[in-house]
Amino acid sequence: MNGFALGKYFWLPPMPAWINGAAFAFALRNWFAATSALFIAFELQLDNPVWAWLTAWIVAQPTPGMVLSKGIYRFAGTIAGAVIAVILIANFSQAPELFVLALAVVVAGCTVLSNILTNNRAYATVLTGYTAAIVAADAINEPNHVFLIAMARGAAILVGVSCGIVANSLFAPHRAEPETRRKLAELLNLAAHRAAIPWQTPLEEKLKIGKKLIDDTIALNTNIEFAAAESGIFRLQANNARSLLAHIFGLVSARRSLDFHLQRHGWPRHEALQIYHGIILDLLADMPAKIDQGQLDEELEEIAEIRNQLQRLRPEDDSADAAEVISARLVIDRCDDLLEHLGGALEDWRDILEERWRPQPRRVLNFHRDVRAAWINGLRAFLAVCLTGAFWIASAWPDGPSALIFVSVMLSLFSYFPRPDRVGWAFFLASIPGVPLGILCKFYLLSAATGFDYLVVVSFLFLLPLGLVMSNPTLAPGALAFAFVFLNLSGPANPMVYDLSGSMNMALAIEVGTLAGSLCYVYLFPPDPHGARSYVTYRIRRGLGLLAGQNPIPSFANWETRMYDRVNRLHDPDNPSGTHTNEWFEAGLGALTLGNEILRLRHWLAEEDLPAPVRSEVEQMIAKIVTILSSPEPADAAIKLARTRVRELDPGQGQPQRLAWARVAGALEEMDVYLDHHPRLLNRASIP
Repeated sequence: MNGFALGKYFWLPPMPAWINGAAFAFALRNWFAATSALFIAFELQLDNPVWAWLTAWIVAQPTPGMVLSKGIYRFAGTIAGAVIAVILIANFSQAPELFVLALAVVVAGCTVLSNILTNNRAYATVLTGYTAAIVAADAINEPNHVFLIAMARGAAILVGVSCGIVANSLFAPHRAEPETRRKLAELLNLAAHRAAIPWQTPLEEKLKIGKKLIDDTIALNTNIEFAAAESGIFRLQANNARSLLAHIFGLVSARRSLDFHLQRHGWPRHEALQIYHGIILDLLADMPAKIDQGQLDEELEEIAEIRNQLQRLRPEDDSADAAEVISARLVIDRCDDLLEHLGGALEDWRDILEERWRPQPRRVLNFHRDVRAAWINGLRAFLAVCLTGAFWIASAWPDGPSALIFVSVMLSLFSYFPRPDRVGWAFFLASIPGVPLGILCKFYLLSAATGFDYLVVVSFLFLLPLGLVMSNPTLAPGALAFAFVFLNLSGPANPMVYDLSGSMNMALAIEVGTLAGSLCYVYLFPPDPHGARSYVTYRIRRGLGLLAGQNPIPSFANWETRMYDRVNRLHDPDNPSGTHTNEWFEAGLGALTLGNEILRLRHWLAEEDLPAPVRSEVEQMIAKIVTILSSPEPADAAIKLARTRVRELDPGQGQPQRLAWARVAGALEEMDVYLDHHPRLLNRASIP
């Protein structure tokens, strides 16, 4: 739904393309939510009702699913923050130094958690931090009234959240679910297209498609959460949808591993395997049409039949040449992996279409958590709150607590952005026009008449254009900055208090807080691309060691989803760890394959009947990989040695253990070749 075409009914001057019917609907909807929140706050006679007004704008989102998901977590964060604020005031109201220190610890802790958690769970911790700052800073000079202040602030915020949820649920287009379903179908088709690309295709072309596939798959995880919040029916299908994403990751991994091998060896000289290669390509080429026609069961039956036929192939019995056997066995197994994940994704898609509920997903997503950035942002928040608090105490500035509020908001709200220094500085610059316009609105327009109806008209003149700007995701952070300042300074209250010096002091406190937050992003632990990239590669090496040593054996899905998220960061130009070349993107994908081979070897050790000498070599090598983080060179040497020795332990043509031997030999070859291609992954000093 794109909204109505205003140009059909009204004359409009030339406008940017993004100002359309949907943008006007978004602006009107959120103006109505904010006005309703302010009216209810007045009726309830809440202290400082501007927080209800402002909150309705903060939770503004284009779909009900986004608002519901964000609003529910805001409820939880607001209540937790208010409780923490009461505890802070109860213990430290007579010791401002300890109060500032304790508040800094709270804001820093919430900032760390917001960087480690995902989606709106992270937003709940952000809200906890700066709600604690809002309530505690307002109550520091009135400690005996802290409970009433906490109730008033908390009630105002919850009123704003509730009005945002109701307005969007009633008037916003419910499109998160159909949009997510459409994107899932497109993702299936794109995955089939990637899997069908011949292995001889140039790397750049494959990477171009692969990057889009990875980006879309990661982004869909958030879309699934919004759709689940918006639709009770889709909430029951969320596990199937996430399992589908995990299968797409597995499919891409299998295809990429297959391509990496075929680029070195070509297609095996095995007649039956060559026939099945063509059959698989035809299957992938026909899949989009069959999905559109609803022929999922037929497609699944065909996949099952091809897999059954592949499992009957025995190159170990057909050839005495060890190299041919190893290559043919690896190709058979990777083709089977590809078909297994393709079938799993189609089963999940069928269950979504037929609304089959599954209490647990077949495969679980587990994305990368940037612990380094979380601790840096937490320490930055701690220092920023401490410095602002020290300035307040030293200067005895009456509005110093208000500056504490806004520095806490700045350091909490933008810390999870890849480049918070840029976002924070843009937020500060966008907040500046809110000062003169907010004071103009209050002292010139609002003072000219009384009554809520007059306030509604005046607010419409400012908030409708603000809503139009907020409808553009690129401009939304700047619009939010303007809203923070403008709504605080125009500050409707009952009764209204027209104190110009008080308003100027409040404006100064807001700008000092936002400026302090912006400068802290720029000068306290500024972005360090080398450090960020080193940390990602450190986590990759650490992950490889954990794959080799953890019990029970980690799942393929956990490893793959974390790695694809890390790989995406290595090629995101907006991320501090990103590069402008394909080297580290390609190396990260190779490390993903390396980890998958480690997991396969561990499963074969646990489940296959390996020849005793082969088992011994693999166990010794796995033990060395456990220490790959601290001792990468011995681990590399152990892989090379195991590859050489296992290759010499061929049981011979027709022997029952030759299949297991061929699998192990193929995995060791892939691991050794990968490390030869990307030696810098093991050398921290060589990271650019």
